[in-house]
Amino acid sequence: MKFNLKTITSFLSPFWGVFGLCLALWGAQAFLPCALRAQEDDPGLIRAIQTDSASVDNTYYLLASFDNDTSNYHDIYLYGEGVIALGKNWGVEVDFPGLEDWDPLGRYPVGLGPIGIYLRYEAYHFGGWSSETAGVLSVEGGGAYGAPNTTYRYIGSSWTVEALGGFRVGKLFAQGNYSFQGGIDTQVPSEFQANTSLGYSLGFNLYIQGEADFTAITSPFTNTSWVFIPQIAFQPEEWLFEVGEALNQTPKGVTEIMVARTF
Repeated sequence: MKFNLKTITSFLSPFWGVFGLCLALWGAQAFLPCALRAQEDDPGLIRAIQTDSASVDNTYYLLASFDNDTSNYHDIYLYGEGVIALGKNWGVEVDFPGLEDWDPLGRYPVGLGPIGIYLRYEAYHFGGWSSETAGVLSVEGGGAYGAPNTTYRYIGSSWTVEALGGFRVGKLFAQGNYSFQGGIDTQVPSEFQANTSLGYSLGFNLYIQGEADFTAITSPFTNTSWVFIPQIAFQPEEWLFEVGEALNQTPKGVTEIMVARTF
């Protein structure tokens, strides 16, 4: 799939209506009481790079990853997502098509990853940013559509159900995402995923976190793997900047960067 305007327009044409609705809701929620409530009730949990926050709020995320292997064919990945608060306990997560490429840039066509839409319900919440303890528990479900790609053959469609949670005591906090992804296309595996992170506030808007992500593929073949990602975050006001190193994802590791903005 060549990366040009015609390709992107053709790929996204079935979703323009959904995108328009989501963007309209996103813009509106920034000025409505539910957005203010989400900020006031923020439990003080800093999202890890691959472990989503369980809260329902209005936040954009932009993530990039780079394989540290300097030889040809190593991966470069850019990905965006957002959460739109629809009310006190309901929200929608939108995963925008990621851009995938191999180094050296320009030699291979850029691939477009799946677009996903997931409905989230915040089932339990206590405490806030200023309280000594706080926590949140949510459930989420939805699907992603990925157009088949001859260069990146693993891109395809899937459905997912997920439980998200987090708990904080003082400056120490833990979060987890536990899900099952069902492959719709034959090239997309069905798998269990368990991402767990532990973080600590250093003060001055600085945080350190360690994240362990476990995957168990159940179909069309079986395999298990895990990745450990130590990371550091800086959160000035509504912004979040985070960088981590997936130490055992590839022989030389993968650098992951995230930038987020809450409204």
